[in-house]
Amino acid sequence: MRGGLHFLAAILVALVAVFAPATARAESQPFESCIARIPAGQAAAQVIARPELFDCQTSQNQLGAGDYVVRLRFAPIAAPAAEPLVLRMSSVWLKQAVVHYRFADGREERFAFASGDITRVLTIGAVFEVPVPSRAAPLETIHVEARGAGNMRGVVLGPRLMTRSESQAWRIQMTMIYSAFAGLALALIVYNLALWATLRHRFQLYYCGMVASLAAYAFASSGLLSFALPHVDNTMRLRCNYVLLMLTGVMALQFVRHFFGGRIVGQRLDRAILIVSALAVVSAAAMFVLAPWQIGLLDRFYFLAMLSLICVIPPMLLQAWRAKSPYFFLVVAAWLAPLVTSVLRALHGVNLIGYDFWLDNGNIIAFAVEALVSSVLVTARLRELSYERDHARAGEQVARRLAATDPLTGLLNRRAFLDLAIGRTSRQRLMLIDIDHFKSVNDRLGHAGGDDVLHAVAKAIQACRPARSLAVRLGGEEFAVLLPKSAFDQCTADMMLQAVRDCAMPQGIQVTVSVGFADGSVASEDDWKRLYRLADTALYRAKSDGRDRACRATDFRAAA
Repeated sequence: MRGGLHFLAAILVALVAVFAPATARAESQPFESCIARIPAGQAAAQVIARPELFDCQTSQNQLGAGDYVVRLRFAPIAAPAAEPLVLRMSSVWLKQAVVHYRFADGREERFAFASGDITRVLTIGAVFEVPVPSRAAPLETIHVEARGAGNMRGVVLGPRLMTRSESQAWRIQMTMIYSAFAGLALALIVYNLALWATLRHRFQLYYCGMVASLAAYAFASSGLLSFALPHVDNTMRLRCNYVLLMLTGVMALQFVRHFFGGRIVGQRLDRAILIVSALAVVSAAAMFVLAPWQIGLLDRFYFLAMLSLICVIPPMLLQAWRAKSPYFFLVVAAWLAPLVTSVLRALHGVNLIGYDFWLDNGNIIAFAVEALVSSVLVTARLRELSYERDHARAGEQVARRLAATDPLTGLLNRRAFLDLAIGRTSRQRLMLIDIDHFKSVNDRLGHAGGDDVLHAVAKAIQACRPARSLAVRLGGEEFAVLLPKSAFDQCTADMMLQAVRDCAMPQGIQVTVSVGFADGSVASEDDWKRLYRLADTALYRAKSDGRDRACRATDFRAAA
């Protein structure tokens, strides 16, 4: 297990080494962002022409949904034609956008796109990548005109200017992330479904549901959904993001709950989990169905529901810690990254912290780490459950054996013997064995000594009978052995008599038995009663003839 954690740490170090350079390059060009609302009936150019309308102090998300122009100011940039620039910004809720470029020579260029044809500008990581026209004059200002902007967290998020080669390197690295996660998700789903098909533990299904939901969310949030289904509007992709992310959270919560089990979680937490899960589902469904109507309120409701999901996890972990669960620290290690990421994401959702690209896409990496650690966790939990199952089966077998045996002698009791005997249609031999003068043995040795004699006789019977036969203590000092026809020669009545004579008895006393036997089938209960009656008659005759001998039933026609 420790080796697995070291392997995970190595993966994290590798991810940091790979993606840190891209992060540094992406943040190389800072912007000053100012925003102005476009009044109804006015063109964006009229707003752009009036710099005094732009507000550079108020956060964009405080202005609500509507039509806006965002001005991006920066130090003039002169890009050579051999290395053109691109404007990258995070995908947001809008109907259409026009990017206005202004150059130092006074010329302006425009690039327009709409939510319905988003594949023109959308790239891996759900980033709008808009080409910047190549001109000899430096680029001075960019205005982004956004129509029908939801503006839940901003009209323009994470704007960056970079060269196309830098953008290409960024896309390659993001493709590596999503490809690695897709392979990991597929392997975990197949592995856990195979385990569930064999072991049927419910938490495995929730784990598969969590990974599948997160994989679907990664497919949608990365922008791949738009490339797979070009006719799908970008706002529909964003709706899917809301639903799939919340479904991932609900499945994750159910996985943790069923992993620990109802004994640790308790009824109160169970009710709380049910309530917050229902709240989460309602919030995601409302966002999917009702947006863009009251989109700001729906978005706020959604992220408050997400926070409520997160708030249930610490009490569960506390309960597990109090119950001294052996998996407490592994669960904390597995869920720390996604829990912190989800908290930060929810705080960003309610606009308590600002936008960051890795925060917006951090769920994938955080849950990938969680999935790897949880695979170790699930393996350990399955090992415990397998041990508990094997222990329970062994206990059940012991209980069945105790219920089927006579506690003093270890032979079958009468009920278990009849259950196993009745139904044998082939020829059988029933030997009834009775200890001679057992009352005098009890009078001489006492009841404890008598019990020792019973135990010794049972031991002699067990040693004499073949493996395919049945031995039973019918009650008191009476025993019986049922032999199949193939074993008649392996255990005769005379052998049984001699085995008891040779058996060491308490205080060196000599003990003998009388044997009566008969042959026949025991296909039914009536057959058993007839065979028992014949053998009992033979036993009575052996007693009458002087004991320490065997007698066979003479009614062969009835015994056949």
